[in-house]
Amino acid sequence: MEEAIANCPELFIEPGLTLVRRQVVINGRRPDVLFTDAFSRHLLVEIQRGRLDEEHLQRHFYYYFDYRSKYPSTHLRLMFIANRLVPQHKLFLDDHGYEYREYPEQEFERRLSGCNARGHESLSDLVEPVTTPGVLAPSTYELLFEIEKQPMTMSYKMLLLIYMAELADSEGRISVRKLAEKFQEYFVLRSVQGKKEENPNRVRVQNALSRRSPQDWERVIRDQPVHHLTEQFVIDEGTTIRWAPRIWARWNEELKREISFACLDRLRRYFDKHADGF
Repeated sequence: MEEAIANCPELFIEPGLTLVRRQVVINGRRPDVLFTDAFSRHLLVEIQRGRLDEEHLQRHFYYYFDYRSKYPSTHLRLMFIANRLVPQHKLFLDDHGYEYREYPEQEFERRLSGCNARGHESLSDLVEPVTTPGVLAPSTYELLFEIEKQPMTMSYKMLLLIYMAELADSEGRISVRKLAEKFQEYFVLRSVQGKKEENPNRVRVQNALSRRSPQDWERVIRDQPVHHLTEQFVIDEGTTIRWAPRIWARWNEELKREISFACLDRLRRYFDKHADGF
């Protein structure tokens, strides 16, 4: 499967892909194939024969976090290819802005025949694994995966975590009023730029968010992102919001950077899908 996809990506994925290398190893983890696409984005592809399972999903996300941190200037895409995907995995990937291709065995064989007819040379002796050290601490992978799994019906959770990472004081706190002002500023800017402020299926009144006052946002922030993230992430102290002790106890510049990066990435994918882009 791997060799066919590496040789004939246009038959299995899309036209315009260029093979970069196979089996790029970072910290003992690797995707099956790495391409660049027509827009110079890097496409990480994980391939599984049979049904895509939880282990492959999590392992590839950990690789994604490491690759993104090691090569921050790249624009990453992530794709899974398998003979079968369960509905829950399809929903998860769709909701989170990731890609997949499902090819039942007979359909894969049909495409493989078309690839074989082109007479490609075997890649097994031409491409060697490239091994590089990991970037992130193990506990960072776990927290980023928790953030990745968060449902996003609106953008508020990721905005809250970004502002918490950027603006929390030396004790991990930020005033609710400061958060409210940042939320107001963010949606006013989207309105000024002529973009949809939010997913129109969630906010049907045009400019509804940019017209909210800081007092409105204080209430919304408590009732929605703070409430739904729970005290595993943030704690409502009245006039301030504080990072949960389990996060703040291991706070450092790496964790701060990676939380911001992960949340910005989620926002980009969310707005690209629902509301005129990030």
